[in-house]
Amino acid sequence: MELAFDCLVDVGDDLDLPLAFLQHLDRAAREMRLYSDALHKPHLTAADLCRRHLAAASERE
Repeated sequence: MELAFDCLVDVGDDLDLPLAFLQHLDRAAREMRLYSDALHKPHLTAADLCRRHLAAASERE
């Protein structure tokens, strides 16, 4: 599931997808507890990128 999540974040990074797409990714990351895992990894994770994209898209809305 985490690999599929990473791929979806990559797709979202390549395309200008709507805020709702990012909100769904955010919900999935929370349900899979990827944000808490990101705290223990020294590199930027897909969950980190999702959170950044969501924040940027929210500011544009």
